[in-house]
Amino acid sequence: MTAPLIPSKSVNAWIYLDEDEPKGTGYTTVNSSYQSLVNNNVYQNTDMLMVCFFAVFLDPGGYYTIDIGNASTVHPDGSTTAQYLQYVIQDARAQNPDVKILATINYNTNTLAQIFSSDSSQWPTEAANFAANVTNYLTLNQMNGLDIDWEGSFSTAITPQQFSILFNAIRQAFDATTGSYLYLSLSPANVGNLDVATMNACFDIVNLQLYSGFTFVNDFVDIGINHLLMAYGAKFESNYQTANNAWQQAQAGFKYKDTQYVYNNITQWRLNSNNYEYEQSQQILLYQFAYGTFSSSFNDGTIVSKAGNPPISNLAVNSGEVLDALQATNTWITNGTTNVLGLLQHGGNGGHSQTINLAPGELITEISGYSGVWFGWQVTAQVTVKTSLDKTYGPFGTMNNVSSPTPFNYTAPDGQSIVAFIGQTIQVPVAGGGTTMVVAAPLTVSFG
Repeated sequence: MTAPLIPSKSVNAWIYLDEDEPKGTGYTTVNSSYQSLVNNNVYQNTDMLMVCFFAVFLDPGGYYTIDIGNASTVHPDGSTTAQYLQYVIQDARAQNPDVKILATINYNTNTLAQIFSSDSSQWPTEAANFAANVTNYLTLNQMNGLDIDWEGSFSTAITPQQFSILFNAIRQAFDATTGSYLYLSLSPANVGNLDVATMNACFDIVNLQLYSGFTFVNDFVDIGINHLLMAYGAKFESNYQTANNAWQQAQAGFKYKDTQYVYNNITQWRLNSNNYEYEQSQQILLYQFAYGTFSSSFNDGTIVSKAGNPPISNLAVNSGEVLDALQATNTWITNGTTNVLGLLQHGGNGGHSQTINLAPGELITEISGYSGVWFGWQVTAQVTVKTSLDKTYGPFGTMNNVSSPTPFNYTAPDGQSIVAFIGQTIQVPVAGGGTTMVVAAPLTVSFG
């Protein structure tokens, strides 16, 4: 049996294909959460992508296998969930050929228990048949492994003996493939009826659901599970935590046998809830923390142009001494339906947060401000926003401690407005320790 291939470092995420955000959009809709993943290069900032949720069912031959849950469900754009899966695989691989795509098994109580009959002598055969079918499915769909959402009654519905039989069979089937290595991942909220020897021999990563409030790393390592398997489970849904907070906690790590260890692998739930803009921006930021790439370019103009250059309807600004972050939302109406294009936040959460909510028909016609040097970093020091209703918002950024201020001004041509921002964010150290993300200079705009 091949030894587990524990990633030396990875930043991973789950994605849930049953949900469409914003409501009324589908995968192929220009302003969907899925297109945001593509447009903002989020897959480039994801090492492992766990696709939720896969079901276990009997195939026509009478053997158990897997498929994406609700495969035939039709979404608002006319695509089925089965098509969503293929879209995700295609888009993720086009953007990041090295991304590992895993199928996450749902946590319904009998999902795995149904594989086993009442005749225990048949369990090895039943497990081997399932393992072969899973391996064939993953190979045919160009996926890279299986992830088990291990929680609640699902985690106690099979016995430790069945756990051992099943996952040893899957590992053996995976090892017998001639293609790319197939990963086996467990994503637990609780210990349940897992078998320790099988965990250490067969699994490559354990994504602890530390955000549950009742999941603790020592519950796993103290019973003998390899501490190197442990991955930090982050949560950005509902603004539960920030990338900075997740990274700091992962680096704080855990103690095992009087030695302090960091979490080298981090997996976050998830990329596409109704708060997808935040989740995706935090995923990008988390990847930067992990790999030390503290500069990120953005071009909202290319994204907005795909929607026909709709106007900005509100603009969220974070600022203190300089411009910490910008986040635009663009809105347009088609056949009486209001469409919202939520763009990602560019920058960190420092400073004071303010949101400019534009009135119907009000357009941003001018952006002005200053770039400058802030403690040695070339940044956007201040911005002021003017609109078609002769309103002025700002200035945002006090410019304290800024030297060499250089003014800039962008005024929309007649009949147009400023619809997007183009620039770069950088991570800079702050007094007292730590770092923060701010908007670098130059900051430019797109008209439409």
